[in-house]
Amino acid sequence: MSFIPEDRLSAGNKVFFKKGGTILEGDDHVPNPLASWWRAIFGRRRISSERELQEMIEESEAGGFINEEEGEMLHSIFELGETIVREVMVPRTAMTCCSLDAEFSEMLRIIQCSGHSRIPVFSGSVDEIVGVVHSQDLLRFWGREPGSGWLQEIMKKPLFVPETMSLEQLLREFRRQRARFAIVIDEYGGTSGLVTFSDLVEEIVGDVGDEDEEEDRLLLEEGEGFILVDGRFPIDDLEEFYDITIAKEKFDTVSGWLFHLLGHVPTPGEEARFGSLRMTVVEADSRRIGKVKIELSEDGQEPLAEVEPRP
Repeated sequence: MSFIPEDRLSAGNKVFFKKGGTILEGDDHVPNPLASWWRAIFGRRRISSERELQEMIEESEAGGFINEEEGEMLHSIFELGETIVREVMVPRTAMTCCSLDAEFSEMLRIIQCSGHSRIPVFSGSVDEIVGVVHSQDLLRFWGREPGSGWLQEIMKKPLFVPETMSLEQLLREFRRQRARFAIVIDEYGGTSGLVTFSDLVEEIVGDVGDEDEEEDRLLLEEGEGFILVDGRFPIDDLEEFYDITIAKEKFDTVSGWLFHLLGHVPTPGEEARFGSLRMTVVEADSRRIGKVKIELSEDGQEPLAEVEPRP
């Protein structure tokens, strides 16, 4: 039951509090330390509007009842309805998958090499994800030889979500399905990527790490007047790093931005310029951009020739 009484909220605010309730309400089967932490700070104070809740958080920060990090975490809850799955998912090109006809030894190798505990299973191509295998389910074959069709025996039906779903909706769907892993699909039904419960948690509390996964290092190097980033480096983080604003279209990463600016997949050594930023492709192949060097002009202010966005 939600600790914020809905009868005190206007119809317009109910949407927000239902969103917040997804995180802040209790659950008989799922422990909710965030809800307990919230109640410990604010008790069961009645709230009549979203603005009042925001002011309450700001007052608590100013009064020293919560620290800056806790305040940022609470404010991030407001943004779950504004952030879509595509912005936080692991893209298709970075997914670790296994074929439906793979041998048992191949699955073991994939799990050991990737460090992931959940592996999507495809039939024919990655666009046809038919199941998900958890590493612990392999213990079923302890002491016996897996027969034909062994993967069908242990794999679970995958949860599919559209890449345009909000994180608010995703969190609600995870709780409804009691799932922690979903395959993200594009508008044509193809596989766009995957998203996990950990990705959602990191949007609220920051990078918490995952003992089952290697941490992605998208900011590869920071030097005198430049940074070296993975092509998947988020545009939002780049805007924050350089204090700039980029008119985002249908892209969320540095790679997507370069594709948009240049109109093609660039080759190593190719450059694009935006304001006082110069971007040089360091690594790339025929399908994707691996590494990009981003640097300021010498005085950090002089505008460089800007590449006009391609339609």
